[in-house]
Amino acid sequence: MFAFMRGSSPRSPSTAVRHALEQDGLLPAMDAPPALSVVESRGRYAGRRVRYIRVFDPARTSERGLNIRAYKDLSAYPKLVLRTGHVEEDGGVVINRPVRSVDAAIPVRAPADRAAHADDERFVFPETFRREAR
Repeated sequence: MFAFMRGSSPRSPSTAVRHALEQDGLLPAMDAPPALSVVESRGRYAGRRVRYIRVFDPARTSERGLNIRAYKDLSAYPKLVLRTGHVEEDGGVVINRPVRSVDAAIPVRAPADRAAHADDERFVFPETFRREAR
Protein backbone atom coordinates (compact mmCIF):
# COMPACT_ATOMS: atom_id res chain seq x y z
CA MET A 1 0.00 0.00 0.00
CA PHE A 2 1.80 3.16 1.17
CA ALA A 3 5.49 2.88 2.00
CA PHE A 4 5.19 5.15 5.04
CA MET A 5 2.58 2.79 6.55
CA ARG A 6 5.11 -0.05 6.60
CA GLY A 7 7.28 1.69 9.18
CA SER A 8 8.66 -0.29 12.04
CA SER A 9 7.48 0.78 15.43
CA PRO A 10 8.65 -1.06 18.54
CA ARG A 11 6.53 -4.07 19.39
CA SER A 12 6.80 -7.15 21.54
CA PRO A 13 8.59 -10.10 19.98
CA SER A 14 6.41 -12.45 17.95
CA THR A 15 6.06 -16.04 19.13
CA ALA A 16 8.74 -17.24 16.69
CA VAL A 17 11.18 -14.49 17.72
CA ARG A 18 10.43 -15.12 21.41
CA HIS A 19 11.15 -18.84 20.93
CA ALA A 20 14.44 -18.04 19.14
CA LEU A 21 15.44 -15.69 21.97
CA GLU A 22 14.67 -18.45 24.50
CA GLN A 23 16.83 -20.88 22.50
CA ASP A 24 19.63 -18.29 22.45
CA GLY A 25 19.41 -17.89 26.23
CA LEU A 26 18.31 -14.25 26.29
CA LEU A 27 14.80 -14.99 27.57
CA PRO A 28 14.01 -17.47 30.30
CA ALA A 29 11.39 -20.04 29.34
CA MET A 30 8.61 -18.78 31.59
CA ASP A 31 5.16 -17.30 31.31
CA ALA A 32 6.13 -13.71 32.19
CA PRO A 33 9.53 -13.01 30.59
CA PRO A 34 11.10 -9.55 30.84
CA ALA A 35 9.54 -6.91 28.61
CA LEU A 36 11.64 -6.60 25.47
CA SER A 37 10.85 -4.76 22.27
CA VAL A 38 11.70 -5.43 18.65
CA VAL A 39 12.10 -3.03 15.74
CA GLU A 40 12.19 -4.27 12.16
CA SER A 41 13.46 -3.20 8.77
CA ARG A 42 12.74 -4.85 5.46
CA GLY A 43 15.74 -5.94 3.47
CA ARG A 44 17.45 -8.71 1.54
CA TYR A 45 19.72 -11.45 2.82
CA ALA A 46 21.46 -13.74 0.31
CA GLY A 47 18.93 -12.71 -2.36
CA ARG A 48 15.89 -13.45 -0.18
CA ARG A 49 13.48 -10.92 1.27
CA VAL A 50 13.74 -10.79 5.05
CA ARG A 51 12.84 -8.55 7.96
CA TYR A 52 15.91 -7.49 9.92
CA ILE A 53 15.27 -7.23 13.65
CA ARG A 54 16.90 -5.57 16.63
CA VAL A 55 15.89 -6.59 20.14
CA PHE A 56 16.25 -4.07 22.95
CA ASP A 57 15.06 -3.36 26.47
CA PRO A 58 12.69 -0.36 26.40
CA ALA A 59 13.38 0.34 30.09
CA ARG A 60 17.07 0.92 29.34
CA THR A 61 16.32 3.23 26.42
CA SER A 62 13.80 5.28 28.40
CA GLU A 63 16.33 5.63 31.26
CA ARG A 64 18.56 7.42 28.78
CA GLY A 65 15.71 9.56 27.48
CA LEU A 66 15.70 7.84 24.07
CA ASN A 67 12.54 7.35 22.07
CA ILE A 68 13.16 4.36 19.82
CA ARG A 69 10.57 4.34 17.05
CA ALA A 70 12.40 2.71 14.13
CA TYR A 71 15.16 0.22 13.35
CA LYS A 72 17.65 2.93 12.44
CA ASP A 73 17.16 4.74 15.77
CA LEU A 74 19.33 2.09 17.46
CA SER A 75 22.20 2.51 14.98
CA ALA A 76 23.74 5.25 17.12
CA TYR A 77 23.42 3.14 20.29
CA PRO A 78 24.78 -0.35 19.52
CA LYS A 79 25.33 -1.16 23.21
CA LEU A 80 21.57 -1.00 23.79
CA VAL A 81 20.92 -3.72 21.19
CA LEU A 82 20.62 -7.07 22.96
CA ARG A 83 20.32 -9.22 19.84
CA THR A 84 20.07 -8.73 16.09
CA GLY A 85 18.91 -11.08 13.39
CA HIS A 86 16.40 -11.57 10.65
CA VAL A 87 13.09 -13.30 10.01
CA GLU A 88 12.74 -15.26 6.76
CA GLU A 89 9.59 -15.15 4.65
CA ASP A 90 8.73 -18.69 5.76
CA GLY A 91 8.87 -17.59 9.41
CA GLY A 92 12.33 -18.94 10.27
CA VAL A 93 14.24 -16.76 12.70
CA VAL A 94 18.01 -16.25 12.81
CA ILE A 95 19.36 -14.57 15.96
CA ASN A 96 22.84 -13.02 16.12
CA ARG A 97 24.65 -11.69 19.12
CA PRO A 98 25.80 -8.12 18.56
CA VAL A 99 29.51 -7.68 18.07
CA ARG A 100 31.11 -5.88 20.96
CA SER A 101 34.34 -3.97 20.54
CA VAL A 102 37.45 -5.77 21.69
CA ASP A 103 39.20 -4.06 24.58
CA ALA A 104 42.39 -6.10 24.28
CA ALA A 105 45.37 -4.60 22.51
CA ILE A 106 45.82 -5.62 18.91
CA PRO A 107 49.20 -7.32 18.47
CA VAL A 108 51.73 -5.64 16.21
CA ARG A 109 52.48 -7.58 13.06
CA ALA A 110 56.08 -8.43 12.36
CA PRO A 111 57.64 -9.88 9.22
CA ALA A 112 58.13 -13.63 9.29
CA ASP A 113 61.58 -15.15 9.42
CA ARG A 114 61.86 -16.56 5.89
CA ALA A 115 65.03 -18.48 6.75
CA ALA A 116 62.95 -20.96 8.71
CA HIS A 117 60.65 -21.47 5.71
CA ALA A 118 62.93 -21.69 2.70
CA ASP A 119 60.63 -24.05 0.77
CA ASP A 120 57.46 -21.91 1.03
CA GLU A 121 57.86 -20.43 -2.46
CA ARG A 122 56.56 -23.62 -4.05
CA PHE A 123 53.29 -23.16 -2.11
CA VAL A 124 53.01 -19.42 -2.65
CA PHE A 125 53.87 -19.52 -6.36
CA PRO A 126 52.83 -23.05 -7.49
CA GLU A 127 52.54 -22.14 -11.18
CA THR A 128 56.24 -21.19 -11.29
CA PHE A 129 57.28 -24.56 -9.92
CA ARG A 130 54.91 -26.45 -12.26
CA ARG A 131 56.53 -24.78 -15.28
CA GLU A 132 60.02 -25.64 -14.04
CA ALA A 133 59.03 -29.28 -13.50
CA ARG A 134 58.07 -29.73 -17.18
